[in-house]
Amino acid sequence: MIKAILTDIEGTVSSISFVKDVLFPYSKERIDTFIKENKDNAEVQRILDEVRKIEGKDLTVEEIIETLKKWIDEDRKIAPLKDIQGLIWKEGFETGKLKADLYEDAYRKLKEWKEKYPIYVYSSGSVQAQKLFFSHTNYGNILNWFSGHFDTKIGNKKESDSYKKIAKEIGLKPEEILFLSDNPDEIIASEKAGMKAIRVVRPNDAEYIEDFPYKQVKTFDEITEV
Repeated sequence: MIKAILTDIEGTVSSISFVKDVLFPYSKERIDTFIKENKDNAEVQRILDEVRKIEGKDLTVEEIIETLKKWIDEDRKIAPLKDIQGLIWKEGFETGKLKADLYEDAYRKLKEWKEKYPIYVYSSGSVQAQKLFFSHTNYGNILNWFSGHFDTKIGNKKESDSYKKIAKEIGLKPEEILFLSDNPDEIIASEKAGMKAIRVVRPNDAEYIEDFPYKQVKTFDEITEV
């Protein structure tokens, strides 16, 4: 019996193009100015030091900026990049330059489900970025619909142990949680952990996989398990 819902963001409740064509370019465009304007900020200094540690070099600020830009181009799922992007997006959302674009069916179903189940988010974007996203959507601020947020600090989204840890954090058995994602590897990993999983195949974001062993839907309206 399902007692909670865990959802991805990109390609699931919002289009991949919003992240790929709006958020990523915005962070890359702003990263140089943002870091130089905030290089004395303790959180920014921590992020810069993390980049140096990962690269194993005493990089200058300019070299760190170029490294972060390269990581953006490579779509690296790496903590300091996600953290600095989160700070840049925070600025963008709060100034009104950015607004998260939710799929209408996802908005409608999440609104319905929140009355029956706790809803959690698991995304490669930082928890801070997730909260910003749901605080500034095209439907307004819906952050209070969610009971908790998880990012890659709890583990890789393609590894089953991450989903076991999330279940433990939530306080439920894995089989009591329904996970929604567009990524087939994440669906497989969550199912191996014991969760019930459904792959969301948005026509503009992903392709239907023939003989995929788990349920696939095009919209949240097709989800009947909850």
